[in-house]
Amino acid sequence: MNGRVDTKRSVLFADQVYMSEEDMGRLNDACDVILAECGDEEDLIEAASGGGAWVIISEYVPVTSRVMDASDRLRGIVVYGVGYDHVDVEAATERGLYVANARGANAVSVAEHAFALILAVSRRLIDAHLLVREGGWRRREESSLPEWLRQRDLRGRTLGIVGFGAIGSEVSRIARGFGMRVLAHDPYVSDGRVEEAGAEAADLETLLESSDYVTLHCVLNEETRGLIGADELGLMKPTAYLINTSRGGVVVEEDLIKALREGRIAGAGLDVFAEEPIGPGNPLLSLENVVHTPHIAGGSEGALELVSRMVCEETLRILDGRPPVNLVNRQPRGR
Repeated sequence: MNGRVDTKRSVLFADQVYMSEEDMGRLNDACDVILAECGDEEDLIEAASGGGAWVIISEYVPVTSRVMDASDRLRGIVVYGVGYDHVDVEAATERGLYVANARGANAVSVAEHAFALILAVSRRLIDAHLLVREGGWRRREESSLPEWLRQRDLRGRTLGIVGFGAIGSEVSRIARGFGMRVLAHDPYVSDGRVEEAGAEAADLETLLESSDYVTLHCVLNEETRGLIGADELGLMKPTAYLINTSRGGVVVEEDLIKALREGRIAGAGLDVFAEEPIGPGNPLLSLENVVHTPHIAGGSEGALELVSRMVCEETLRILDGRPPVNLVNRQPRGR
């Protein structure tokens, strides 16, 4: 970990993230940049107190009240990405600190990845790949392929989107191109806005009961933690698939494992997990009806460039005493 004490205003990177050469150059011109590859909260406390950070930038390292109190010069926290469940937003607001994120920067990337998972489970892409690689393709005729490899068309199917912000609405746009019916559930988005995007507003129960694919795009907070558990999975069709590119905590993982094992849903496409990296003993890894990816949905080249730019600009705004554009918390006290 690299920390240094300086009287000049400084920005602390809590973990290793991608920043373009141009954006890092802008930050270096404006302040001291401290690169502290912290493993946990304690590391970040040490780095924040040692450098007197004005702004902390964090992708995953927890930014708690103790971290905030470690630097008496702190003005704000900038989340590298969209999800801010690792930041104590209430504590920041109480201390008059801004919390900003890069909302919308990776919307296209996450939406495309979610749809890639939908295609992977519906077209059995991983199974088909393994069949060919392992020498199981013996005859040319399509009808000779094993029944478990039968693929499913998306046209005419129903996609349920839970969370209809920038990502969810982009998923809807892609789905309509495939000729799918789209249902959307988001208590913070008006029915009119959903309908303008070409989707149908639905309550969560109706969405789960009606959808052939359910894809999750809500932030993780106290309202959404464990949103999809045994009862919700029980409402889904036995032929339906669950796609999660939001946060692992939105789903009760033990309930999902049980539903997958018992065939109460057809399968899942997962980019996020309750524990990350996923442990080698996690039962999800042994289930043949699950496609896994390592939390990479928002990591396309284009998304990283946009996140870098937005993080840089929000940081500069806070350093200059201006409010962020993508403000997560209520107007902090004293601002």
